[in-house]
Amino acid sequence: MTLSDTKSRGAYTSTMTVDQTPGVTFSAPTTASSPPPPPSAAGRGQAKAVKARQVQRVVTRLDPWSMLRVSLSFAFCLWMIIVVAGVLLWQGAVVTGSIGKVEDFLAQLLAESSFTIDGIKVFEGATVAGLVLFMGGALFAVVTSVLFNLIAGVFGGLRFTVVELETAQVAPDQRS
Repeated sequence: MTLSDTKSRGAYTSTMTVDQTPGVTFSAPTTASSPPPPPSAAGRGQAKAVKARQVQRVVTRLDPWSMLRVSLSFAFCLWMIIVVAGVLLWQGAVVTGSIGKVEDFLAQLLAESSFTIDGIKVFEGATVAGLVLFMGGALFAVVTSVLFNLIAGVFGGLRFTVVELETAQVAPDQRS
């Protein structure tokens, strides 16, 4: 992903405190190991204002190779979750007798003397279908990133606003 700072193009930037920025809160909980901060001479109980600035960024390019790696990782995790959940649900249905009831119902519905569902064949079919969807989803993500790059080249990319908090702190005295 490529980010470009639009500050050089005259974009809106400003310095503001956190309480002026909508949707941004800042709090630092005190821990037992750290001493409380010394009270300020100007006013006791006043919190030091943290500086924040609002900056606009533009996403102009998505790397297809990185999109492929991320989408393959995501799709593989999703596929594994679905396979494990399917096996657990199937085993639960077998233990409770639900599979036998479904088989009896299908036998009556189809006017057969008996009907059996082979769990191994169902598992194999679901695994193959999942792998096909896995590869199709990854390919779709790569094609989408290439399409985004083409469209961003024409229209200038995707613009969003980021609030950057100033986190600089005063260094402790280095006296020997």
